[in-house]
Amino acid sequence: MCFSRFLLATVVFSSLVLSGCATNPMRSYDSELKQTGTDIASNNVAKALADHEKNSSGEKDLLYFLEKGNLLRFNNQIPESRDSWLKADEKVRVWEEEAKTSPEKILSYIGTAIVNDKMLRYDGQDFEKVMLSTNLALDHILLGNWDMARTEIKKMHEREAIIAEIRAKEVEKIEEEAKTRNVKTEIKDLKGYPVETLNDPEVTKLKNSFQSAFSHYLAGFVYEALNEPSLAAPGYRKAI
Repeated sequence: MCFSRFLLATVVFSSLVLSGCATNPMRSYDSELKQTGTDIASNNVAKALADHEKNSSGEKDLLYFLEKGNLLRFNNQIPESRDSWLKADEKVRVWEEEAKTSPEKILSYIGTAIVNDKMLRYDGQDFEKVMLSTNLALDHILLGNWDMARTEIKKMHEREAIIAEIRAKEVEKIEEEAKTRNVKTEIKDLKGYPVETLNDPEVTKLKNSFQSAFSHYLAGFVYEALNEPSLAAPGYRKAI
């Protein structure tokens, strides 16, 4: 395993584990992550996989399948990695359907303290939902299935649109609150394009919480490889 691949996967895996810390307060994710890092550094992914199964009791949730998919890719088990992420994708699609049909239900979760609430389902962070489609596209590429990679890229764009719509409602609320705190809008000139911005950290965080330059670069790459330059160009522009 080359160092760059190890580093990329470690960063992604770490973010997935840490983002799910609130899903089960009885587990020590910090200690599990340290042990996983040790196992991977010593090229003992089989042990990391075994520990993952041992530590995951009860119903298999989104976080379980996200973690397992990463470990399986570490172990060069690409078909199995893809299958695990497809299971994770089923969980995310439940959230997507709710976001489309009952957005008020999704918005009701925002700001809820769930650290000690085991009753709430873990739906994943926005960036995890986008990276799931990205990782599935990568696995399909590694397996030589470019048509399925294209399907995942298309699904990634649709998923971003759903997330953007949900977060837009939240942004609107926070922008109004920010204005009551006398946070001023500014007009910035970005290479000839005037853009109105609200200089508030909460708004900025929401607007950039899920988009990934890598995901859009991959979109451009996939479309270019399939000889669809008109679709590749927007992906590269978005990455820039």
